[in-house]
Amino acid sequence: MAKRILITGGLGFIGSYAVDKFHSEGWEVDVVDNKYSNAIDELPEGVNLYECNILDFEFRNHGPYDTILHLASPVGPAGVLKWAGRMGGEIVNDCYWAIEAALHFDAQLVFYSTSEIYGHRDELCFLDEDADKILVGNYKVRNEYAIGKLLSEIIVSNTRQAKPELRYNIIRPFNISGARQQPDGGFVIPRFVRQALAGDPITVFGDGSQVRAFTHVQDIVEGTYEIIESGYENEIWCIGNPLNQCSILEIAQKIVEMTGSDSIIDTVDPKEIYGPMYEEAWDKLPDSSKLRRLTGWYPKWSIDGIIMDAINYWEYIRKKHSFNHLTTPTYPLDLFSEQSEHD
Repeated sequence: MAKRILITGGLGFIGSYAVDKFHSEGWEVDVVDNKYSNAIDELPEGVNLYECNILDFEFRNHGPYDTILHLASPVGPAGVLKWAGRMGGEIVNDCYWAIEAALHFDAQLVFYSTSEIYGHRDELCFLDEDADKILVGNYKVRNEYAIGKLLSEIIVSNTRQAKPELRYNIIRPFNISGARQQPDGGFVIPRFVRQALAGDPITVFGDGSQVRAFTHVQDIVEGTYEIIESGYENEIWCIGNPLNQCSILEIAQKIVEMTGSDSIIDTVDPKEIYGPMYEEAWDKLPDSSKLRRLTGWYPKWSIDGIIMDAINYWEYIRKKHSFNHLTTPTYPLDLFSEQSEHD
């Protein structure tokens, strides 16, 4: 009998890849999504879509499910701004709903958290599952998002202590990108690619020295699938590709070169665009050694592959060609070294 999964936010960026992965592996897939920030409009044949807010989804009338994959959430450095003052409640209330659904079906809950929970570091460092969380002294929206996710992690963990029948895994992804990611939330690679293809100035925030280690969404989803299939439970997992470490300015330069664009690179103040509540993400790098050691997972996509995937996607869109989400072009350049100190 096929396994069955309920994916919240399945029309979103990560969710769309998760749907493709589980559907291709023979799982029966149900999706609940309010279409607030969807990356795709159609789902593969055989996948059921329930269009509503997840708190309005009467899960008891559906299922049973083996896994609840909870992805639905406000996202993006700019996308979270519209949720100021209510985002913490949204994240936590949705988490309680996901816990209740998992308990009802005796299903594994897979909760997507964020690397933002680590907060601020004075120096760039690699972060594993046990690294301290450091809240800087402001109450900006980025902190509301991060603390909402961290509180949800704590709620999941403590619910397990009170109700041992709850089974969970918590995912902390680092700097996800790839085809289908939209620029609306403030995501840098699709924004730069669209600007380059249009010949517009590429707007780099600050001096562009911010460090990121981008991970392709397929690598993130593959890691999630490996965790679910591994049998490990009640664990926290960092997923990211430390070998893709680079600065935002270097990303802009790569995109100009790879698109052959005439765009100039402009440095701008993001607060002039998004307002005073905007905050840049703090520099952080993933230590995914636990995931690799226990499941054999490793990231396959280089930074150049990630950028090219985004370029091809936005060229399709720009030229008004039909784009089949099941046949996304891929460039899995495996540059991951067996000897990498930080896995």
